[in-house]
Amino acid sequence: MAASLSLTQLSSGNPVYDKYYRQVDPTGSGRVAAADAALFLKRSGLADLVLGKIWDLADSECKGFLNKQQFFIALRLVACAQNGLEVALKSLSLAVSPPKFHDTSSPLLPGGMAIDIPWVVKAEEKMKFDAIFESLAPVGGMLTGDKVKPVLLNSKLPVDVLGRVWELSDLDRDGMLDRDEFAVAMYLVYRALEGEPVPMSLPPPLVPPSKRKKPSVPPLMPLLPSPPSAKDGRSSHTGSKTMPHPPKPAPAPAPTPAASPWVVSPADKAKYDELFSKTDGDMDGLVSGPEVRDIFLKTGLPSATLARIWELCDIGDIGKLTREQFALALYLINQKLSKGLDPPQSLAPEMIPPSDRHSIKQNNTVNLAADFSAIKELDSLSNEIIDLQRAFLDTQSALH
Repeated sequence: MAASLSLTQLSSGNPVYDKYYRQVDPTGSGRVAAADAALFLKRSGLADLVLGKIWDLADSECKGFLNKQQFFIALRLVACAQNGLEVALKSLSLAVSPPKFHDTSSPLLPGGMAIDIPWVVKAEEKMKFDAIFESLAPVGGMLTGDKVKPVLLNSKLPVDVLGRVWELSDLDRDGMLDRDEFAVAMYLVYRALEGEPVPMSLPPPLVPPSKRKKPSVPPLMPLLPSPPSAKDGRSSHTGSKTMPHPPKPAPAPAPTPAASPWVVSPADKAKYDELFSKTDGDMDGLVSGPEVRDIFLKTGLPSATLARIWELCDIGDIGKLTREQFALALYLINQKLSKGLDPPQSLAPEMIPPSDRHSIKQNNTVNLAADFSAIKELDSLSNEIIDLQRAFLDTQSALH
């Protein structure tokens, strides 16, 4: 109710909002069908997952259509997303410029993007970004996440910000960056260092011209806002240029009787196992990000929280979850939903799935959360990384 009152005060009588509403409800019926709303909102250029969340928040009663007030909520949330704000009801009261939608009468590409929009990455910036790109020794014109990661980390930006930079830059979702995608990443990093927010979806002017002839592909699973790594399960099924995954840990022996009891109760485990069986479409005993996407998103939890849970539970660092890891993920989700408990920074001994305890002890890996300090330690400060960081700092100084 508070959100509705706030929106009424902010949007009622606004000619821009009224104009948009008349486009979807020209007869003034007071009702906007889902198909009409979806077609209109798609013109915002936002990713399908973001639009899906906006719809869920606006159609809070799950009626399958929007009244005028609810459509205004959707418009307001689009504006928030376009300005880099969180897509949440609490953002409705924030001051934000009206949303922008592409004119359907202009020539648009499949991704909803005008062909003649100039690229915001200037020629002089592109030259500097290209120099950094070449210094990272690309293979076949591509850089893997492992090569890009130390450069991103050296910016000292928060992990969730860097994760969003990676998601926005990897336009074709292949787990690698080409020269133009890397330029997008560097552009976003430098703007973030200047205090500008990283957008929730890539604005059309930021999409490289070389990518505008390709249909936009919505992210399969926004669960990994950590720096790019081989953990990203989306590249395991599609694309010819996939990131190699670390080897799957060998089957661990059963825990000894003295081991800590598991936090997931047998009753809950049985329920989670049933859901796992329905989710494991290829029946390989593992579920990937795309397979659990709908389950995670329907919880309504923020993507950063889901990301933390995913990274905690992906103990093998392979971009997929075993049956027990999946159960642990649902346990942590339920802890947040029912008790408001945030996922921990690292798994307590009693949280670790029984089948993973031996391998974790063997590898002396206690802190499993993909936080900033842990990733820096994993980089081992090799000479190669030091060189990459130096190149990044030199370029940063030149740009400023």
